Amino acid sequence: MKTKFYINGFSAYNGDVPLDQFAKYVEGRRLRRMESIAKNVLFCSYQALEQAQIPLDIFKNMGLSVAVGAGSLENTCKFMDSILDDGDELSSPTAFAGSVHNSTGLALSMFLQITGPCITTGQFESSFPAALLNALVFLEKKMCHEVLVAVADDKNGVAASYAPLYPDLFVHLLRNPTDSFERQAAAFVVADRPFGQNPMELTAVEFSRVSGNIDGNVPKKAYFAQQVVERLHQHTAFSWKDTFAGTQFTLEAKPYVKPE
Repeated sequence: MKTKFYINGFSAYNGDVPLDQFAKYVEGRRLRRMESIAKNVLFCSYQALEQAQIPLDIFKNMGLSVAVGAGSLENTCKFMDSILDDGDELSSPTAFAGSVHNSTGLALSMFLQITGPCITTGQFESSFPAALLNALVFLEKKMCHEVLVAVADDKNGVAASYAPLYPDLFVHLLRNPTDSFERQAAAFVVADRPFGQNPMELTAVEFSRVSGNIDGNVPKKAYFAQQVVERLHQHTAFSWKDTFAGTQFTLEAKPYVKPE
């Protein structure tokens, strides 16, 4: 990479965040109508911003790059059910609003007071790598100096119901057909300069097509993000590479060392 980039804060979460965990950040009643995947990634974003020592209670001219894959599957199914049960005219507007891909980015920008450029990426399992690259483009083009990369992964109700019962049918589609199918979320504060508690310098980020013997199993889009968070927690230099669905994602980072 020609320009140096840094991860100054990060967080990940498996499952649904209990409302009492939000107490230090926001009143629980304000989250009442928010879709579940947005709540989870909002919590991770609060933690990542806190680690990066960015104030939570002021407007921030930072960018926002959101990875949602297939979006809010739960609300999409609710909306489709409401059409079947009540017809087009009486279908649920709340479920529809929550099913729109950009709804997660809207919620994050409102709660976190982010006013910079915003983009939502829905490329299924490729969403996180693409969202991270979008964030680096924001920084390289000087559109902002910090970007929040937010990864929101909803629970696939169909896979959760049938994959554990018929793993042979899903083994070529999912890496682990018998996993718990929890919602997952992650967040990263990426910037063009180091700051915060334990900044890490990105030394390589690559996302490309590959040929040859391709792994057909597709992971959840948050899988990559959570793997990166695990390595960032160790605060040592690492190189992580994964091949999936005809693509390859490589990310390398090392602890930032302040010049003497």
